[in-house]
Amino acid sequence: MHSTYSCKQLLGFAVAANILFSTFQVSVSLAEDANEQSPATDATELTATEEDQAESTVDAPENSLGRPTHKQVNTIKINVDDLAETSLKCFCLSPTGNALAACGTGPGEIREFTPTGEFVTSWEVDVKPEAINVGSDGNIYVAGAGKLLKLTPAGEVLLEQAAPHVAAITENPEKIREEIINQTKRMREQFDEQIKVYKDMLAKIEAKPEEERSEEENQQVGMFEQVLKQYEEMSERYGAEELTEEEIDEKVAASIEYKTRIASISEADGEIFIATGSAEGYGYDVWKMDSEFANGEVIITELRGCCGQMDVQCCKNGVFVAENSRHRVSRYDTGGTMVTSWGKQAREGLHGFGSCCNPMNVAFGSDESVYTAESTTGRIKKFTPEGELIALIGKVDLVPGCKKVAIAVAKDGGNVFMLDITRNEILVMDRLQPGETVAYSESESGGSILDAVKKSLGF
Repeated sequence: MHSTYSCKQLLGFAVAANILFSTFQVSVSLAEDANEQSPATDATELTATEEDQAESTVDAPENSLGRPTHKQVNTIKINVDDLAETSLKCFCLSPTGNALAACGTGPGEIREFTPTGEFVTSWEVDVKPEAINVGSDGNIYVAGAGKLLKLTPAGEVLLEQAAPHVAAITENPEKIREEIINQTKRMREQFDEQIKVYKDMLAKIEAKPEEERSEEENQQVGMFEQVLKQYEEMSERYGAEELTEEEIDEKVAASIEYKTRIASISEADGEIFIATGSAEGYGYDVWKMDSEFANGEVIITELRGCCGQMDVQCCKNGVFVAENSRHRVSRYDTGGTMVTSWGKQAREGLHGFGSCCNPMNVAFGSDESVYTAESTTGRIKKFTPEGELIALIGKVDLVPGCKKVAIAVAKDGGNVFMLDITRNEILVMDRLQPGETVAYSESESGGSILDAVKKSLGF
């Protein structure tokens, strides 16, 4: 589903899926309650007795991979002191290890903070920032509203110009118009089909006398009624009549604005990569350019992501994509040929990625390792460039939801930073001291969400 429609259009589907999973969630609620403890509040060193009690509330890890290596120790708040209140969009680390917080809606602002949260300085940028990164050349790259900027470490603008995908998107509005008309028709048909499916399932249960129904069937009645309500609301929103010309024009303009957004930007060895919406369809493309933002070409197409998020990061080992709707990390060479990929959707177990759409973001350690970040769960893991799991970094206490959770790693691997975009904060983790533990661990193995749902529903 996520591969075809936008997150807003899939609201009904997402709610339906969450409701359907609720039975399964009840069966694992005790483990979930323990796993969701905040590292910020549970990051103190435990005595042997306390550690045994904590470990008894969660799945015991099969080996040391299931024990976190870091704990949450600090929060960088961007709205502090006498600074004007603004909203945090993304962040990266400066060459000196400070956090560069890209804020605002245009013109934007870059605010610099130390890892302990002290404000250092700020400067304005003439775009609404959507992505930021520091390149191998030490310069700062900012992208937003279809524009690309290259800045010095002090914020001086070296280069500014339109991103290459803008022309490809705006030159053929009729194609976008056709897509919108066809998409609206498909959505109506999809909602009608799902309404029929759930009405049929509900009718089968309600045909039984209430006293003959199982407890599970009674729970399903409530779930199916809520699902039906969501689908019926979405169906009514799309309406039974054809779109007017005015409505189509509005949707075309909104689609162009959405497609011209830039989900991520990164630079390595004089080559720049950005992730953008595809000119046609609803996937994502990766564009490659030289250091002057010239000679742009699409090297990767048909990536699948939801929530407007597609994180693409480059290093000397190639281009790494957090393809969240396919629950995997994909590694390409700089020409766009896939080298390897790893990951699966799994509610339990270290080797899978949890929640609806993960991993959301990737980052690199100075040892060439690859870090992954998961929205909703707040979990960070560390892999080799080939996809072998190295460590569970840990969990942060962030507002859950399907959203960008950008991460960054200090050169020495001690501090690991993660974006909490809802609270306008950057969460900071630090490496555990020898012998120190936290009240959280993971089992290395785990079944798939599909298996768990089937089991919980008696299939």
